[in-house]
Amino acid sequence: MRMTRLGRLTSCFTFSIVVVACGGGDSMSGPDTHITVTAQTEGTQVDADGYSVQVGASSPSALAANGSITVSGVATGAVSVTLNGIAPNCAVTGDNPVTVQVQSGQQATAAFHVVCTATPGKSYRIAFMTNADPTGSLNSYDISVMNNEGSLTSLTKGNGFYDAFPVWSPDGQKIAFTSNRDGPLNIYAMNQDGSGVVRLTSTPPPQQDRFPVWSPDGSKIVFESNRTGGSEIYLMNADGSNVVRLTNNSAADNDPSFSPDGTKIVFASNRDAPSPDPPYGHWELYVMGIDGSGQTRVTNDAATAFRAVFFGQNKILFDSDRSGVTNVYVMSSDGTGETQLTNNPTATFLPIPSPDGARIMFSVASQNHAETFTMNPDGTGVTALTRLQDGVINLGYSYRK
Repeated sequence: MRMTRLGRLTSCFTFSIVVVACGGGDSMSGPDTHITVTAQTEGTQVDADGYSVQVGASSPSALAANGSITVSGVATGAVSVTLNGIAPNCAVTGDNPVTVQVQSGQQATAAFHVVCTATPGKSYRIAFMTNADPTGSLNSYDISVMNNEGSLTSLTKGNGFYDAFPVWSPDGQKIAFTSNRDGPLNIYAMNQDGSGVVRLTSTPPPQQDRFPVWSPDGSKIVFESNRTGGSEIYLMNADGSNVVRLTNNSAADNDPSFSPDGTKIVFASNRDAPSPDPPYGHWELYVMGIDGSGQTRVTNDAATAFRAVFFGQNKILFDSDRSGVTNVYVMSSDGTGETQLTNNPTATFLPIPSPDGARIMFSVASQNHAETFTMNPDGTGVTALTRLQDGVINLGYSYRK
């Protein structure tokens, strides 16, 4: 698997709440015993409804996204302050609630810090693979789905398995993925809510099957397997039957993906310059028919090109380290007109177009972080889909309508 332990590039905003308190003796209250709560919010997707603040035993009070309120008559001593009504695309990074020590004649302060991110928009849902182990010692991933309002639904969380590379079926009812839940890595499918898990391939260890992708009509799944030694591209029916090998060479072929009309498959191969050492040679992109015929090389720069996906019928998105650092590129499907879309100092990879082609999803990684973003087709308008969390890898892997 070609993933690095990851780094951050995040587009987020933070607000802090400062609590100012004064009043009489412990457990006493009165009109001069009050707490002032101030919210300062920045960003492009501020919750227009604002927030709700609970101070001690008082009734909840509305708080504007950028505003302040004063709650009078609170007790002195330890007072709990809670921020509620936070949008699904936001999260408190510190304690919530916080405890404020209110003493007579003294001022107390507290701060909430909230990070908010962009939401997918429209009626899209996005399948993620996430590793939340900050040490990197556990090679386990969970699959979750981000809904269009920004909330996350876990589908395979906490089972300790390597559940990865989730891809929606064209009708949005199924998700194909790779898992080691039965031992070696194989291809599985489940319902969109995580139920009804079915194993589609049964390759014995130490071989493995990875990177499933549905055909546009949902009848086939293309995937990578090293079941015969080297990594090759295979095609099977959506129920796992009728497996057909499409490539056959002494090098490695991986990361297959269909064209929108289902007549072509783009994939990466190191057949032109293999190496026994990582990253195992120079990886170039090829296009072939769905029967494996007409395998044609479409890149030729002695670099590493991976994760190619069709962007419409006549363009291909991919990531490459040809500039020295892995970034996202687009080109015509014949390999001409190459354009670099991102120019980040850390690895930027896994480009995935939205179903309507209006946005491109990608991930940014270095060290032990990874976050997922979207951008316009020309590389502008970058917004974050996931919030920065130390030691957490979030990889957006597929869109659905």
